[in-house]
Amino acid sequence: MPETIGYTVDVPLPAVASNSYILIPHTVTDLDDFTENHSAYLVSVYDEPERAAAVWRERLKRNPYGDEGFVSLEHYGHDLISGEYWDQVGGIWANMIEVVEQFLDRGIGESTFPGQPAPIALRQLGNTVVLIVGTKTSVVDPQTFLAGVVDEAGRYSAWVAEHIGQSTAATAEDIARARVKLTRSSYGRR
Repeated sequence: MPETIGYTVDVPLPAVASNSYILIPHTVTDLDDFTENHSAYLVSVYDEPERAAAVWRERLKRNPYGDEGFVSLEHYGHDLISGEYWDQVGGIWANMIEVVEQFLDRGIGESTFPGQPAPIALRQLGNTVVLIVGTKTSVVDPQTFLAGVVDEAGRYSAWVAEHIGQSTAATAEDIARARVKLTRSSYGRR
C-alpha cells in the first residue's frame, strides 16, 4: 500500500486585516493587563456581532460612547497598532480615513486618536511610505495599505449600520470620497 505524504498549502495573508473590539468593562485601570489580556476586556464586532452590540448599548448607559474599544490593524501580518491605544473605535476609523485622504491629497496625512494625543500619520519618505501610530513607525505598501484601510473602515461602518443603526465611524460619504481619491491616485492603479 502506498504511503500518503501530507502537505500544507500556504494561504497568502491578506494585505490589510483588522478587527474592531468593544470594551467590556466601564474603563481600563490596569493598562499592562489590558495589553496582555485583550480577550478579558474586549469583544470582537466581527466574531460576536450580537454580543458586541449588546455591550455597546450597555456601555452607553454609563459612558458617552458605546464604541470605546480597540482596533487591531495588520499589514501583511505585522501589527500596526500597539495594545495600549484603546479609544473610540468609530473615531479611530474616521481619523484613519482622514489620514488616508490627506495623504492622497498632499503626500502626508496626520491625525490623532480621538481621545488622546497619540499620532496617526502617513508620510512619504523618498520611495517609502511610513505609518506612524503612537511611537511605532511601520513601512507600508501604499498600493495595498491605502485600499485596505478604506475597505476595513467600510466593514466597520457597515457593522455599525447593521447592528447599532447610528454612525460614529467614518460615514459612507467619507469612505466613498476616499475611494474616489484612491482610484484617481497613482496608488489606486494596479
